[in-house]
Amino acid sequence: MAEAQSTQAPRRLGEALRRLRQNFRPRARLSIWRLRLVFGLTLLTFSEIVVWQNPTARAWYEWLVLAVMYVALGGFLLDVIVRFQVHTPAAIGLACGIYGLLSGSIVNHGAFHNMPIGLIVRVLGLQVGAAFLALMLFMYVMRGKMPPLLALGCAALVGIAWGIWAAWYPAQPSIGWEVPARQTAQLYLIIPLVALGALYAFFMPRFEVLRELSLSLLWWEMIACGVPLFLSLLIGLLNNRIPALELLLPAAIFAFCLWALHFQQPESDPSILAQITFSAPSLLTYVLLVGPLIFFGILAFDAASGAFFPVGQLLYVIVAGFGSAWLPFASGLIFWAVLRTEYPVRRRRRVK
Repeated sequence: MAEAQSTQAPRRLGEALRRLRQNFRPRARLSIWRLRLVFGLTLLTFSEIVVWQNPTARAWYEWLVLAVMYVALGGFLLDVIVRFQVHTPAAIGLACGIYGLLSGSIVNHGAFHNMPIGLIVRVLGLQVGAAFLALMLFMYVMRGKMPPLLALGCAALVGIAWGIWAAWYPAQPSIGWEVPARQTAQLYLIIPLVALGALYAFFMPRFEVLRELSLSLLWWEMIACGVPLFLSLLIGLLNNRIPALELLLPAAIFAFCLWALHFQQPESDPSILAQITFSAPSLLTYVLLVGPLIFFGILAFDAASGAFFPVGQLLYVIVAGFGSAWLPFASGLIFWAVLRTEYPVRRRRRVK
């Protein structure tokens, strides 16, 4: 008996290693990684520039590090959407919340500026909103269909918000950022969006069928995406840019979002990413959505001036209100939907 067990152990280990090697297929995953790369750069553009996190203060090499970070975050966001079958507005909000908490805590540390105001405004407000906007742009472009008028109107509103925020927020005495010049702000907005359009047009996989589950992370992809984020967290803790005690609050909200997503996870419904399983990115769709953002953003930046610009103060209140309200609202919708559908089923089972 002992000899049989001793011979079976190496055999089981060999089978496990063989399965790991079979799952390690980097060449077969190139199309998926091209998609993740462009999605990650879309997140970078919205999280650092569209919501204006003082990009003019960053050195060129910092953008390379940020690109790696946001590609990793994009991979995790797509994985969360597929793994928890995210398709309802409330679940989308929670998935974007997970991204926003990671981005605002580990990457740009906005959560720890004047806590808890920074957590509400710059993370739960701006970063969550940036994730939602980047995801919607990604979905519209990858489906290759013409965007509705509502989407075009929202793009114009986002441009107006960018112009007001980029001109007003850095001028606040408590922020301490350099107020960007008009031409500088325009270049920081236009160049990344044009480069992003070129990536959608020429780099993304075209006319390919992608399985929805293929967008989730394999074991080695989880390691590849997790290592840079873990290193960023570790470095931030060591140089005190991430206060350990203040990190507990974003971590608790992060855990709650994961639990709520698991709580609402349906049995068979596909995620919203099932809509892009046929990859057909449309440059025209991208131009139609980004064009109003740039045009109205430039106009709004010219109109916004001064630290006490009243529309800027109103926008700040709107962002703070959104950051305060979306989590309890999304959680309430999820719990209500689960109670309405699951509780009667469980009650009938008890009666039987």
